[in-house]
Amino acid sequence: MTSPRAALSYAELLEAVAESHRTVEATLEGLTDEQAREPSLLPEWSRGHVVTHLARNADALNRFAVGVITGEAAPEMYPGGPAARAAAIEEGAGRPAELLVADFRFAGRWVIESLRRITEDLYETPVNWRQRVPARQVPVLRWRELEIHHVDLGLDYSAADWPGAFVEHTLESELPALAARYPDVGVPELPRTELLAWVIGRPTREGLPPVPAWPF
Repeated sequence: MTSPRAALSYAELLEAVAESHRTVEATLEGLTDEQAREPSLLPEWSRGHVVTHLARNADALNRFAVGVITGEAAPEMYPGGPAARAAAIEEGAGRPAELLVADFRFAGRWVIESLRRITEDLYETPVNWRQRVPARQVPVLRWRELEIHHVDLGLDYSAADWPGAFVEHTLESELPALAARYPDVGVPELPRTELLAWVIGRPTREGLPPVPAWPF
């Protein structure tokens, strides 16, 4: 079976983001207050923390998109820096499930609509992510947040459910980046989905070589 091609157009990336967003929405449908307070798969974060993070990430990427469109670049991803980001997530995590889901739905749909307004002549406009990246990469950033943190919710969605295109597209960039940053780390022989889970620090089996902490 041939692996899905990793190279995707901007329009294809946007459709992948929209589909991933709809899938998370479906998972969150019917989320209860009790479930929202329960631990996620991320240390020290409840599911409410994860959902709030996904919403605030959408807001941040939306600021990038609007900056590209208007020509007024957002100076940073999160106004106030990491401390303000952490405070916003902590403040929002304890809200009722209905509000958590509505926040995620609105923020996530909004950033997709803004990204649709970025025209081809603006694709190379730099945005101030962790490092400067072209605007055409912003959908990739959102796609990764949605797919990876969907798993982190611990709600009937696992790495095995990742779309094949997401797995291939992400491995294409992250395996070389890992090798460049940590050349002594041995890459295990694994199915592609499990390999990606290992690369991003979410291994699906015991006994794999550890992946050093690095800015995925």
